[in-house]
Amino acid sequence: MKFEAKTFLRYVWAEATCLTVYVIASVIGTIICFLTSNYSVVPFIVPLFVQVLAKANVRFRKRHQDALLELPSQKEDPVFIMDTTGRVILSVGKTYDLFEQYDIRNIKEFISEEAFEQIISSTSLLPKAAPVTVEVFSNRTLKWYEVNAMATGMVYGDNSTKVLVWFQDISLRQIYYLRLKDLLRYSDGLMSYQDQGVSPGSEQKHLAIYLLKEYEAVFIARSDRNNNLDGYAFKVSDYKIKKSPPIQIQSQSPAPINLSRQKARIISGDISGYRSRADFLKAHPFDPQVLGFIDLPIRNFITYNEADVSIIAFNFRSAITVHEREFFKVVVSIYKTMVMVMDLKNALENQLD
Repeated sequence: MKFEAKTFLRYVWAEATCLTVYVIASVIGTIICFLTSNYSVVPFIVPLFVQVLAKANVRFRKRHQDALLELPSQKEDPVFIMDTTGRVILSVGKTYDLFEQYDIRNIKEFISEEAFEQIISSTSLLPKAAPVTVEVFSNRTLKWYEVNAMATGMVYGDNSTKVLVWFQDISLRQIYYLRLKDLLRYSDGLMSYQDQGVSPGSEQKHLAIYLLKEYEAVFIARSDRNNNLDGYAFKVSDYKIKKSPPIQIQSQSPAPINLSRQKARIISGDISGYRSRADFLKAHPFDPQVLGFIDLPIRNFITYNEADVSIIAFNFRSAITVHEREFFKVVVSIYKTMVMVMDLKNALENQLD
């Protein structure tokens, strides 16, 4: 590694301007002069230079290590050291602020005692053993965490084992898994729903009911022979699902739902990424018929197309993450499969007639 002379000189200057260095040099020089009966400036100058250069050299060599040690204090999720009873021994930075906010002195005040026992029982108390991983829920922050823990081997206070613990927020992942389970129930419901001999078009309302659990409005459409989109918008009003009159979006429309068809990919947007609502709506020119029916300020949206099916949903209850984008693609794919099966079923029934 190339020697950084300017950086080293900055450390030298920092030590040279430190009052403590001069106090220590004065004490050492006085002792030397007293013991040798030789009173001169040399016993004072030598300790001064030795201290300045030695301390500057140590700080210079440890500069990268010091920067790395700063990382845990800047981590949003808790990183701390505890003993085997759960008592928090050491926390710094944002972890310290979080524990002060919730008045946490023992980790059992942050997670359940059952989760704590799971961590301790799974953690090897031998130093340098591989860390264990446990998933827990905190009633304080209302978040799911992946918890890693390992014995530190450090000596601090009593002789009890000290455990290094670091949390990782996995709330989004857990929500995604829970929604996938819900999607499986929805998919199973489609099979029984289809066997009931439903009327044409009612499958749109069935999907709308499912999507409106997380979104405020949705537009579900299929393309016609001229490649225009024909469909209906749905929203919740007075605790009831309301359906719009038939809406047609022309194939030449610059609406995001058409852009998704043209680019054959999922598209989403959030107003937080724009300076104003006007800029957001200018970048994403939604169809005025859909906006008129929804009659709500649009915060975010997501749209996807498969075959002749196009769906756009508005105002997801939180930020649209990569997990939600993948989830939405699966929903559209399942719905597309269902309508294709229904089309085939209807075609076969018409042939028999």
